[in-house]
Amino acid sequence: MATMRALTFDPKEGVVLKRNYPKPIRKSGEALIRIIRAGICSTDIEITKGYADFSGVLGHEFLGIVEEVDDNSSITQGQRVCGEINLPCNSCKICSVGGIQKRNHCPKRTVLGIVNKDGTFADYITLPVDNLYPVPVEISDERAVFAEPLAAAFRIIEQGLINEDSVVAVIGDGKLGLLIAEVISIQKSKGLTVFGRHMEKLKLLPQGIKTVLADKKIIIPEDQYDVVVEATGNPEGLKMAISMTRPMGVVVMKSSYAMGSEFNTFPIVVKEIQIIGSRCGNFQMALDAMKTNKICPKKLITKCYSFEEAVDAMEHAMTKGTMKIQLEFD
Repeated sequence: MATMRALTFDPKEGVVLKRNYPKPIRKSGEALIRIIRAGICSTDIEITKGYADFSGVLGHEFLGIVEEVDDNSSITQGQRVCGEINLPCNSCKICSVGGIQKRNHCPKRTVLGIVNKDGTFADYITLPVDNLYPVPVEISDERAVFAEPLAAAFRIIEQGLINEDSVVAVIGDGKLGLLIAEVISIQKSKGLTVFGRHMEKLKLLPQGIKTVLADKKIIIPEDQYDVVVEATGNPEGLKMAISMTRPMGVVVMKSSYAMGSEFNTFPIVVKEIQIIGSRCGNFQMALDAMKTNKICPKKLITKCYSFEEAVDAMEHAMTKGTMKIQLEFD
């Protein structure tokens, strides 16, 4: 049996770099991909705390080289690729509808590095060709790894939640919050304000985007925004978003966490606020934005580690204040 290196998580073992993990075997319709760079996401960290009850190879943000693929495939051997993380069953009622529902909302789907599918912190992965996108030569390796989180940011635009009359706020200055802010800033809208707790992170945004340091001294502006995007990663962010949204406005949820039983629904009902979930998005929109330099996420990288240092890289990613940590493969 062919083997490879892989960074795995198991509740009993913790995070371990294994050197004899079974190399995946490609099926028809799939590509065997050699990983050359991967990104550590907040979701990967949450998995090590028990999120999604996952055991196996971590990771879902990646750039790789196609090493094996069917002869008649639209993807060719040797191409640099990134890929969507949801793998549909192709047989249920939702899959028969097609479109975004098929891949992202199939109830039987597996999810790369999250649900019943080994992830990208390994020398090799397999993915269906339908999930893959060639990466243009204009996009460097380190930028290409941002395709997945940047696509998630573009999902808000796909959903048609912001128009030229929208007054918008983004709450959260983490990696995803800043990417969302940049995506919204290149759309036509009346105004955008980003609220965050770390001035050094807010300074990473392009000039011209209004920022507010949301410290203990700030008075939260109530009922001021048509659309508020919540990307803080904690329940307090949702409460803040609801307070800031005008009556009949929209709160876009990008954070996922368990709410306590004391959550107050009163302002949602009285103000008739819509709360809309927003998850995985359009990879092609993300790649086009990076290719044309409309968005350059490279500044969000704190450090790149060799894959041999993957355990140390995970520990660094868990450190407060850290932005994006990437892994480079030999």
